[in-house]
Amino acid sequence: MLHFIRNHAQGWIAWFIVGLISIPFALWGINSYLSGASTVVVAEVNGSPITQTELQTSLQQYRDRMRSMMGDQFDPAMFDNASVKKDVLDGLIDQRLLRDANQTLKQRISDAAVSQFIRSTPAFQRDGKFDSDYYGMVLARVGYTPAQYEAQLRADLLSQELTTNIQNSSIASVKLLNEALRLERQQRELAYGVVPIQRFVDKVNVDEDEVKQYYDDNVAAYTAPEQVKLNYIELSVDELAKGVQVNDDELKKFYADNQNQFVGPEQRRASHILIEGDDDAALEKIKAIQIRLENGEDFALLAKETSDDTGSAEKGGDLGFFGKDVMDPAFEEAAFALTNVGDVSEPVKTEFGYHLIKLTGIQKPEGKTFDQARDQVEKMYRRQQAESIFYDKAEQLANLSFENPDSLDVAAEALGLDIKTTESFTRTGTEAGVTSNKKVIDAAFSEDVLKNDLNSAVIELSDNDLIVVHKNKHIPETVLPFESVSPAIKQQLVFDKARKLAQDEGESVVEKVKSGESPESLLTNWQAAEFYGRDAEKVSSQILQRAFTMPKPLSASEYEGFSADNGNYVVIKLTAVKNGNIDDVTEEQKKALQQQLTSIYASAEVEAFIAQLRNDADIDIHQDALK
Repeated sequence: MLHFIRNHAQGWIAWFIVGLISIPFALWGINSYLSGASTVVVAEVNGSPITQTELQTSLQQYRDRMRSMMGDQFDPAMFDNASVKKDVLDGLIDQRLLRDANQTLKQRISDAAVSQFIRSTPAFQRDGKFDSDYYGMVLARVGYTPAQYEAQLRADLLSQELTTNIQNSSIASVKLLNEALRLERQQRELAYGVVPIQRFVDKVNVDEDEVKQYYDDNVAAYTAPEQVKLNYIELSVDELAKGVQVNDDELKKFYADNQNQFVGPEQRRASHILIEGDDDAALEKIKAIQIRLENGEDFALLAKETSDDTGSAEKGGDLGFFGKDVMDPAFEEAAFALTNVGDVSEPVKTEFGYHLIKLTGIQKPEGKTFDQARDQVEKMYRRQQAESIFYDKAEQLANLSFENPDSLDVAAEALGLDIKTTESFTRTGTEAGVTSNKKVIDAAFSEDVLKNDLNSAVIELSDNDLIVVHKNKHIPETVLPFESVSPAIKQQLVFDKARKLAQDEGESVVEKVKSGESPESLLTNWQAAEFYGRDAEKVSSQILQRAFTMPKPLSASEYEGFSADNGNYVVIKLTAVKNGNIDDVTEEQKKALQQQLTSIYASAEVEAFIAQLRNDADIDIHQDALK
């Protein structure tokens, strides 16, 4: 359609139509066209909706985690299919079911536990200490408010606590451990011999007609896929930042305007005693503890004895350091109202119950001078200026590349960008670089770029990185000539025929030894019987793997044969099975295996619990919304 408008948008009627199209973009922004309605429901769990926005957010988080784990091996195409989308949706459904189970069981996570998790998260720290202003800024960058993040975190911690409780209830019994040790350390007495493929290679004949027939039957395997080479221009905040001019006056002004980012807020350390409940009984109980404190009893000992916040009670009620906008408002107000270290508040009521709060530390605001923070200030200033330039130039990039669709030259010259060129690549893309991005690959092989020789639309590699591509060269799909592949085909056919001959003779040997003939007389390389463990190094892992799947011999020896990966045929004789002696196992080895077995059983228990929740739940997946 855009190609048609480019070629036919002449006269006032055509431009009037274009004007009408632009109105909704001006009013609501292009994002509403790209992302669709945020209220689209993809699934319902017991009547509670899971929206497309939630699914897309989880998909992006999953891709980001995989990109971080895989590094250069990350291929976006691997994580952009229906199967991945279904797996992520299943995870969201499981989370919703666990949340419902938490509510049924009336489990709760205290503000103190949420606060402790946030304060110990490195992403929210500066110089190893939690910074509430920095915390808010980090969340804002990813589209969260503190309240939204803390609500999600509380739900996640509740789910983790529930699954952890289930896992902790799983144990591996001594009987199971001993049986596993016997099997793990089992040894098998086996002898074996080999019918080597090499004996048959010279006996095999493969003529040109066979090679040609194989080539004709498998021509798809010898077809080089189409490839494309691209020219592209890239607009990125990182590159723009390098070109931003700076001077000390501008940097000092930026430092003054953003001083809260270089000077940390005051933080307080406190311990507390919590009595859950909002009734008179809870209030009387906290007042009784207050009297004990006034009579000289130790706060930490009383916290261990009486506090309902088990997480902090073990540490004498200690909550560590925290800033503002982290704790419950009433709790925070009381903690910051205390004047001196050692002061204890009056009973404070929150949604969790009644607290007594003891101030144990005050950390005054700390910061860096301009000279100390200059490098950081310059980096942030460059970034801020580059982002402003980026948004202006992004609009120019879109307009110029669209208005001059036959080349990147005009846009590149106007924006001061270099035209870069990729290597040739196929529809599967590459492992790294811009041509590993699925959006770039799709654009490269689109009709506009590939066939019509037009610029692509602006492609968003990330929030701060845009690219426009144009075809440099297209190499159509080509069939490799027979002459270039016939030697490899002939070699493969020789191997296949020789392996079949080795297999035929090997199977004949197995039948003969089962009938009573001596394997030593049939195979000159027969190896005498020995006991081997599962990880023995003296024998091929393929032989061991096969031997440990053979049935235990009851009276006569067991014989089996198989074709190995190298084409040899292996004949195995199993004569005895000896279970492992658990007395030979050290206590450390027993403990390690027991932990491993417990972990396996714990995971199985959690899976069974979630499976039961799924079985009892009313789950409705809207398949149309997933496409």
